[in-house]
This record gives sequence, structure tokens and C-alpha cells, in this order.
Amino acid sequence: MKLNDVYNKWLSVKRRQVKESTLSCYQLIYIKILAPRFGSTDVETMNKKVVTTFLYELLDSGTKSKKYCSDILIVIKMLIRYAGDELDINVPDTAWKVIWPTNNKVGVSKLERYTQEEYRKIVEYVMDNPSPRNLGILLTICTGMRIGEICALQWRDIDIVGNTIHVNKTMERIYLPGNIGTDRKKTVVEIGAPKTSSSDRHIPILKNILPIVKKFYAVCKPDYYVCTCSEDFIEPRTLRTYYRIFILEKVKLNHCIKFHGLRHTFASTLIENKVDVKTVSTILGHSDISTTLNVYAVSYTHLTLPTIR
Repeated sequence: MKLNDVYNKWLSVKRRQVKESTLSCYQLIYIKILAPRFGSTDVETMNKKVVTTFLYELLDSGTKSKKYCSDILIVIKMLIRYAGDELDINVPDTAWKVIWPTNNKVGVSKLERYTQEEYRKIVEYVMDNPSPRNLGILLTICTGMRIGEICALQWRDIDIVGNTIHVNKTMERIYLPGNIGTDRKKTVVEIGAPKTSSSDRHIPILKNILPIVKKFYAVCKPDYYVCTCSEDFIEPRTLRTYYRIFILEKVKLNHCIKFHGLRHTFASTLIENKVDVKTVSTILGHSDISTTLNVYAVSYTHLTLPTIR
């Protein structure tokens, strides 16, 4: 059976099993990467040699990262296993693993984060210039929340008495693969469950920023979004655009790292201050402590949390 035929049968089943955003990622990988190469290939012939040769070609071309190639492999194996388990096709074994290039070969990317002094400047600017969007940036660098989580955060999720934030949903703009090549909209904003079960978590609010949080809380309805203080939300790509202006033109730092660097800054600062890795992992919502260790394998120093006026 051709891989295209397997994909069409698999898609109708997978649609009932995963989040729309996850399914969208699978569809994009298939439509853009796999269909052009393997759509007309018999699934029975897709063995380890065929698949690994393809993945190594993508890596060697420099157009796809190791992480993206790993995602491609996941989709390939799901399709092959579905063909074998559900369609009774004699398919190749999928228990094998790909030997990826070592970090030394592909290079280790430097963790993007702000310095302690830059951290302080960002926090102090927001304290002196409060606004809903500025508050969103402040909460991100002081809680380590992901951008989708902060955009989806509502005032009902904040416990002023217990001084905690309940992260229980995320926002993302997802592709609508079925609309590619048509005049219909290609993307849609979706608010759904967090990234993983571990991402549904309670985060303590730093006592230094609690006063400003309370001021906004006092004038907002529970269903208002924190980053807008209204019933209308701000989506991640719009907040990213504002964030760059905020950093360069308002705080006046001489560089602007990615928005996700706010999360890295928070986490790295905790680790540098000897907060145990398990606690950091829980606050960040990592499903496995090894993820925290791998990402934040930094030297332990005696830095202190930035002093906030």
C-alpha cells in the first residue's frame, strides 16, 4: 500500500486521539516533507536504511535541525506501525533507533538569557511603567511561563491569597493544513490544555512583584486576560512583536533575545541561586527532570536574585 493511502486512513483515526495543534504538526510534516518524497512509496519498503538515508540527507543539507528530523521520524514510525497493526500489512520493524550526530559535531547552541543587570532593568521598568502587556512580560521573566501560557492566562487563574498562578491552558496559532492552497484562512488561534500534564501546575508569585499584580487584580474581572485586562486576548506573535519594542525602545537594552529567553533567564537564575533542580523542573512544567538538567547544565555560582525596588 502506498504511504499516501496509509496516511489518509491513519489521519481519520489520529484526529480523535490528539489535540488539534498536535495533529496540525503531524499533517504539516507529512504534507511538506514526507509526501513529496515517499507519498507514492510502498510502505512495505520503508525500512531502516531507506528512512535513515533520507533523514541524514536532510541533516547534511543544513535545512533541518536534529530536533525537526526527530519529529519527522516520529511521524514515519507512527504511519508504519499503523499500517502493520491496523491494516495488516507486512511492514518493516520500527524498533530501531537513529544514531544522530553528537553535540560536538553539530555544535552546542548557547542558551539565550539576560544578565542579572538586564533582568533588573526589565523588572524595574515594568514596576515604574505598569500596563497589561508589560505585566505579561514581567510575569514571564518572574515565573518562567511559556508565551502561550502567559497569553492564555486569565485573572481567574491567579490566587492572590495563596500567591500562586495556576497554569492550566495555553494559546497557539496553528496551521490548517487542509486549507493550504485555497483562499481560506491558513491558521487559527486555539486555546487548549497545556503542553503536557506536567505543564498544568501552580507557580509561586515572587513577593517583590505581588503588589503590582494585586493592583491589576483589583480592577479586573475573573474572565479578563492578564496581558490585556479585557475580554480580548493578545496572541503570541503579537506579544512577541510588542516585546521587541519593549526591550529595545522602552527598557533600552542594546540587544533583544527571543521571548523564550525570558523563561531561560528565570530558570537559570534559580539554578544559580542553588534552588534544587527538581523544584525548578516543577515550576517550569517539565515532564522529566532530565530535560531541566540538559537545558540548564550551567555552572553553579553565588549570584543572587536581582534586587527589585
